[in-house]
Order: sequence, then structure tokens, then C-alpha cells
Amino acid sequence: MRAVVLEQQGGPEVLRVKEVEEKKPRRNEVLVKLEAAGLNRIDIWVRSGVYKIPLPRIPGADGAGVVEEVGEDVTMFSKGDRVLINPALTCGACRYCQRGWDSLCENHRLLGHGADGTYAEKITLPANNLHKIPEELSTTQAGCIMVTYATAWHALVTRAGILPGSTVLVIGGGSGVGISAIQLSKLLGCTVITTVGEDWKAEKAYRLGADYVINRRKQSISEAVKEFTHGMGVDLVLEHAGQAVWEEAVKSLAPGGKMVYLGATSGENASVNIRYTYRRQISLLGSYGWNRQEIPHVLRLFETGKLRPVIHKTFPLAEAVEAHQLMESDNFFGKIVLLP
Repeated sequence: MRAVVLEQQGGPEVLRVKEVEEKKPRRNEVLVKLEAAGLNRIDIWVRSGVYKIPLPRIPGADGAGVVEEVGEDVTMFSKGDRVLINPALTCGACRYCQRGWDSLCENHRLLGHGADGTYAEKITLPANNLHKIPEELSTTQAGCIMVTYATAWHALVTRAGILPGSTVLVIGGGSGVGISAIQLSKLLGCTVITTVGEDWKAEKAYRLGADYVINRRKQSISEAVKEFTHGMGVDLVLEHAGQAVWEEAVKSLAPGGKMVYLGATSGENASVNIRYTYRRQISLLGSYGWNRQEIPHVLRLFETGKLRPVIHKTFPLAEAVEAHQLMESDNFFGKIVLLP
């Protein structure tokens, strides 16, 4: 089968399409013929060398396709079923998995990072890492769901305990996680402020449901937030850009507010004014990935038509280099998807 193989880390040009061996499903495993692989920022970090990983590696976490073959003892799926992938491989046995917090699994591996991923024509996975695609969604749409929407749910609902009526600031409203967070926050009855880097993205964010949009290149985020909230600040910030906006994000919070953070695209080192945060009783909450028990809640929102992924552009598998170049340019709004 064909796959995009990373044999050395570097720029987009290091991604090469090669023939690799197809892995037959063993007991409790399923072979999936992939039809879509959504790109995520971690794909860039893996390829560029931010994360040091064993090589060679097939990148890609998100994916969806059709069951081609099932291994022994698999009863949940049959040949021809449309499925989407939960790319978090967890042990189910450690103390965190036993508590339902498999996002902290002691043996956690993510496809494309700790195991070969979805930039391929086929992939073999444990059956319990697959979910049937809601009938309302195309396979291409399903290949965009898990990493962004499950991550946003875990951050907003599980970690931050978002409440209806809250005012929420979503950093990076044109990204996959940003779009997911805007949609979920609006669905949960919140007022949403978001940030973008281009005016054309602002128009799309408003159409998505954002109540206020800040062009971070033209305005101070915290000052714009104060203007929108009449000096109060927001109840909750979802932050995943990292160092470049960290201080502005914290300053945007109302007293007693929470910031849930889950990425470091612009850098991983940021300072905190300790007196400022404790006097205002601000909570800073780290968030990573998602727990298995959260996935059905997310999928139900797609089944009922309350959520829909936003796709910016699709590329054939052979154009993975171009897809990565587009993601690094930041000149997109929504998901970029490879079609194996």
C-alpha cells in the first residue's frame, strides 16, 4: 500500500510517498481502507522535529474510512462499515485508565507520533479505537472530527466546566480546535469572542457564530475584550497559541475566571504574574487530548446535526507536501484533509 513516510525530520519536502507493507488484522483488530486524513498541528511538530520520535514514521492522527477486514473476535464491525478513528492508543489497565482518565494513560500513544498514522491507504487498529460514522456525515467530514472536537470538549466541558451564559474567549478562531470551540461554546449557550489574524477570517468566524471577532494584528486582545465586555473581562479563555498571546489571554479574564490551555504553537515558555493571578483568583488549567467516555457525547452532536466540521481544502495523498505548506502558511480557515 502507499503511505507518506517520514524518514528524517525537517521541512515539508521531507514527506515522501512510498510503498509500505500492509498489516493484516490480528485478534480484536480491524483493517480500515482510509478515505480521509485530517491534518493537525501536531503533524507539523512531528515532521519538523519539535517532537523527537523514532523514524521512519507514517504521520497523521485523524482518519476515517471503510472496514476492509476484521480480525478474530471482532463483533462490533463488519466489512463495509464506515468508521472514524480514535487515534489515542491507551492501555486500559493503568491507574488513570481505570479511573476513566485515559488521556493521562501511562502508556498513551498517539497515531502519527507514537505509532504509524493515517497518511496511508490503509491502517490496522484495535476495534475499540473505531466508531461508526454518523449517517449525516461524509467520510471526509468524519476524518476531521476526533482530534479537534474531542479535544475542545475535554478542555471546555471536562476541564473548565463551561457554564451556559458564560462569556468565552477562543484564541485562534480559524484553526480546527478554535472552530470546534466556537461551535461548542455557542451550542452551550455562551457568548463567544474569538481572535483571527486576517480580516477575511473574521467574516468566516462571524458566520460560524462568533459574537465578536478580534484581529490580533490590529488590536490588543485584552483591550478589545474589555471593550466588548464593558470592562468586565471573560469568564473563560480557551488558549492554544502559546507564548505569543499568553499574557494577553490571562489579562482578558474577569476576576474568578478560568483559562484552559492545550497548545504552544508560538512557543512553549510563558511567564505568569503570580500576584495578579492569585489576587484575582484566576484558574490556569492544562488540558491534553480527551477521554474515551467523552467521545459518544461529541458524536451524538454530529448525529443530531448540531455540529458540522468546516473543511478548508482537500489534497490527494501524493500532495502531502503542499498540504503541510498550506498549514504552515496559516492562510486557511478550517480543516485541511488528505484523501488517500
